[in-house]
Amino acid sequence: MVRYTLFIAAVLGTAATAFAAVQAAPDAQQISTARMTVIEKNDVFPVLGPIIVEECAVEDCSDVQI
Repeated sequence: MVRYTLFIAAVLGTAATAFAAVQAAPDAQQISTARMTVIEKNDVFPVLGPIIVEECAVEDCSDVQI
């Protein structure tokens, strides 16, 4: 159990070090948020019409027309 704990601690330490070392490229363009428009969706999902659920007469539902 101690072996696994040390292994997990080493993996997490390596991942944290790698994550901390990530930097943006020096010539990367900076994105200005001053002229940015954010569009939010208010509905959970769009309602396009009534949802009708019916059982199929055949197992693979080949009798139903879409």
